[in-house]
Amino acid sequence: MTKVALLIGVSEYAPGLNPLPAAVKDVAALQRILQDDEMGGFNEVKVLTNPDPQSMQYEIETLFTGRSRDDLVLPKSVAVLRP
Repeated sequence: MTKVALLIGVSEYAPGLNPLPAAVKDVAALQRILQDDEMGGFNEVKVLTNPDPQSMQYEIETLFTGRSRDDLVLPKSVAVLRP
């Protein structure tokens, strides 16, 4: 079984919306946990920060390409709203 993850952190938005810098930090923290052999033990963790829509779509499709039914695939987007 292969364990793979795609983590997407979006902290920058269109004008008029406040940036969410914690989203990118949260993705980095989650990456460390997933890659830790004793905690997550993931074979591959890919991180995208503030990707354009085309890059994000490509990476999501690539994540699922060629996987077997026994593989663990984790797509995760992080956009955190904090007070």
